[in-house]
Amino acid sequence: MTRRVVVTGVGVVTGYGVGRKVFWDGIQSGRSAVRALDWEGWESAPVQVAAQVPDQLDGDGWRNLQMARFALREAIEMSGVGGGAGLAGAIGWPGPGEKGKGKDPLKILAEEMSLQGERVESLAACAASTQAMAEAFWMIRDGEADEMVAGGADGRVHPAGLLGYDRLGALVRGFREKPEEACQPFGLGRSGFVVGEGAGFLVLEEKAKAEARGAKIWAELRGAAVGCDAWRATDPREDAKEAVACVRASLTDAGVSAAEVDGVVAHGTGTVANDRAEARMLGEVFGERRPWVIAPKSRMGHLSMACGAVESVLAVESIQGDFLPPTLGKEWRPDSNCEVRVAREGQRGARVVIKPSFGFGGQNGCLVFGRP
Repeated sequence: MTRRVVVTGVGVVTGYGVGRKVFWDGIQSGRSAVRALDWEGWESAPVQVAAQVPDQLDGDGWRNLQMARFALREAIEMSGVGGGAGLAGAIGWPGPGEKGKGKDPLKILAEEMSLQGERVESLAACAASTQAMAEAFWMIRDGEADEMVAGGADGRVHPAGLLGYDRLGALVRGFREKPEEACQPFGLGRSGFVVGEGAGFLVLEEKAKAEARGAKIWAELRGAAVGCDAWRATDPREDAKEAVACVRASLTDAGVSAAEVDGVVAHGTGTVANDRAEARMLGEVFGERRPWVIAPKSRMGHLSMACGAVESVLAVESIQGDFLPPTLGKEWRPDSNCEVRVAREGQRGARVVIKPSFGFGGQNGCLVFGRP
């Protein structure tokens, strides 16, 4: 018998700060967490902005592990889930000069949080945490586990990370004087993404078990799909064939029609190639009946392997608040080659929200969230 899977807790760290309330307050207000870099000697560097966590992070380990620890603890405390839960995640590797005990971040986190269940790791580029959450969802639905904590943590806001992405031609240059306008997903004149950092985790549980212990249910995870088009190291398939197949498969898995989808938390990097392919995918899947599209990377940057997890927290918060937040700058202008229905202002009505992710190497994933 197929079991239903619900979300009973979320935790998040972003450029807005530590905690889900800080994150949601920032996002729903339309405020940007992208800021000019104040590194000494960086004034003439090509990349001038990023979305860095402003708070001091304490604890052992490299920065990505520290961010994961905060988000994971918040999700568990919010849920009240037990120690039998498993852990599925994608944790970014240490940055230059970072050290910490141990090399297995999931093992470290599981031991610290006394999570004794199965562990699942994904390294599928920018779709990694989305694919980790999909695996956790299927484990619960198919009876392999009753509860899993799933998500990720990552960030490359250091000189090596920024210069590496810049060499690939993926980053916005300049915008030091108006960082909030740097990333323009699906917009005319877009030139790349902004690097961000952060972490997000969701507690997933079998619905009947969550109800029996009196847990508050925030949303239901109804379906998922993963895939890979293996097109190029960085660019997605121009015809979006595999992306279309992945999103359609997630809807089929959820038992949800395209007409029922109210919102899409888009991958929306702000690069020319990604946005064009994603817009084509949305047109193929939804046709004339286009759902609202929100593009949070314009406000909080691209969190690499963690972006799907944090953006899934956004999807859950949108469903809980019945509100799709505005996520684009004032100077954003539509691109006729990216005909998507972007939410320039906040929109009411968020019963079903999907979260697609598309990573380097053609890695794909999509999650379908709905009201419980």
